[in-house]
Amino acid sequence: MHKVINSGQRVSVVASYKSGGEDSKICLPHKMLLGGKEIKFTELGFRHPTAKGGRLTHIFDMTDGHNDYRLEFDAERLTWTLAETLTIT
Repeated sequence: MHKVINSGQRVSVVASYKSGGEDSKICLPHKMLLGGKEIKFTELGFRHPTAKGGRLTHIFDMTDGHNDYRLEFDAERLTWTLAETLTIT
């Protein structure tokens, strides 16, 4: 069974930025800190830019191998938000 948890919580993210390569992997989140727990990502599902409230936001669907996470990076404010978590129970 899957459970979707909508968060909207601001999180700390460690990401890498590359000068070349695939467009979808120029910026890649590696881990985040959520509630004092470090979550390491193992795979990028997809990344796409979107307009949200007149600002450019990049959406990243990530997995840690157990749960899926949708992260939003606000390109104007330079902030990361956990939009939702899909847990597998």
